[in-house]
Amino acid sequence: MQLRKHSMANYPLRVLSQLEKTHKFDQLPNLKNFPSASRKAISNNKLRIACTSDIFDNITKLVDSCPPADILIIAGNISRTSKWTDIVKFRKSLDDLPTTYKILVPGSSDYCFNLEDLTDEQAKQCERNTIKKELKLLGLKHISQYLNNVIYLQDMGVEIAGVKFYGSPWVSTNKTAAFYCSRNEIMKKWNRIPRGIDVLITCQPPLGHGDADYIEEHLGDVDLLGTVACRIGPTFHVFGYSREAFGMSFNGYTYFVNSAMCTRSYNPSNDFIVFDVPMPDRASKSSPNINYFTGLVQNSIIRKKL
Repeated sequence: MQLRKHSMANYPLRVLSQLEKTHKFDQLPNLKNFPSASRKAISNNKLRIACTSDIFDNITKLVDSCPPADILIIAGNISRTSKWTDIVKFRKSLDDLPTTYKILVPGSSDYCFNLEDLTDEQAKQCERNTIKKELKLLGLKHISQYLNNVIYLQDMGVEIAGVKFYGSPWVSTNKTAAFYCSRNEIMKKWNRIPRGIDVLITCQPPLGHGDADYIEEHLGDVDLLGTVACRIGPTFHVFGYSREAFGMSFNGYTYFVNSAMCTRSYNPSNDFIVFDVPMPDRASKSSPNINYFTGLVQNSIIRKKL
């Protein structure tokens, strides 16, 4: 089952004003009370997840503040310039983190992950030629191969110990983003997300959940909200991008997690958000099955209103 784009996808504030009459946007006021804080012991039948995003080269904060967890999720924007030297520092820092697995979804500033689709200005900013040269010397074709200590998700998913994660880097509100797709076309990206996902990871937030901007606008995507609320229904949706809306909200089924470490002024003042995901019966942490899966191929499309 796939959806058509919302007829008002280009007018998110109008859509939000209508949704606020019927849709739940409950903000969770105290993150430490939800639903399992890092101070609790890690359970054998649950995956402990620690989340962050919008790191912007604040490696010291990343290393010093990361709590022990089974999985670390980084929902994009690891660097401001995305240069080779930035990526080298980031890779080294990951080895010092107290987590078993690291899942990375690239963000709007992570140009190094999309080298072939950059403007001249973007290529200059990230020093694309240097990145290509370094990768060639290492015998690698893509920067994700250099980050061999992470699970890299770009329009694909991974199942770890029976828990399914899916990552998509696309952004519809910023034409300079590393993975930009217009509001008229982005539903094609969201329609690739399969159902049955436990944790959805995107760079961009959905409309109305953790997407408020400092100028009282909303950076969330209309069709991403429709996809999450009407078709996928994950237990958790982790994202960043909107650096003025750190925290969690709940719509009655999905917990929405804005995990941005940095504020708009690049101050790394926000901590990691931690939660647990129950594992299926017979799943094991000691010998977990790890399986990758791809996104859906677009086929039948239906109309459905939020």
